[in-house]
Amino acid sequence: MWVGVIKLSAHIFFPKEMTMKKKLLYIHGFRSSARSSTIITLKQVYNDYEIHAFDVTHHPVESIKKIEDYVALHGIDILAGSSLGGYYTLCAKVEIPKIAVNPALNPENSMQYMPEIGHTVEYYNQREDGVQTFTCQPSDLDEFRGIEPFITPVTHIIGSDHDELLGDMRGKYRALVGDRFHESSQLGHRIEPEFLAIPTGDFYRLLSTL
Repeated sequence: MWVGVIKLSAHIFFPKEMTMKKKLLYIHGFRSSARSSTIITLKQVYNDYEIHAFDVTHHPVESIKKIEDYVALHGIDILAGSSLGGYYTLCAKVEIPKIAVNPALNPENSMQYMPEIGHTVEYYNQREDGVQTFTCQPSDLDEFRGIEPFITPVTHIIGSDHDELLGDMRGKYRALVGDRFHESSQLGHRIEPEFLAIPTGDFYRLLSTL
């Protein structure tokens, strides 16, 4: 009986809906949560990406470790975040592309005059653990001292040209990442829908190149 050998093509084609989506982990800012409007928009609109998010706190060591562990466990492809979440994004020691939006550099200084410091306040959005109030004491800000950004060749910063909360940070951002700083007029400190729009939003235009 003759036994033949069938050659299989090395090219395997998958339907579009079966192709692997890149996994994007987005870290929210101070006083927010994984249910922020930004993260909701990403999940509703960015259909080419698998959006991940979870709650972090104003305690940097535990928050950054949580991010690093999550990236490793879930095989995250891109890490992004805004404001305090942008700072955590910069500081996370991961070797994947990172996008920090208006990161709050040196929070021990930049946050000390915020009206929330020293008072019990509510989170803007519902939290995963159900706790809706917290207190950031002035002494808590000392936890940020000595924590430095972890900058790699695939670390990017998007900074507003009119940040009403942090002020003009463009020079500091450029000093950190050079030509991987991207100036945007589509947002103040808070993220606006225009900034996230597809395909014209500055966030999407950078994300799609990574």
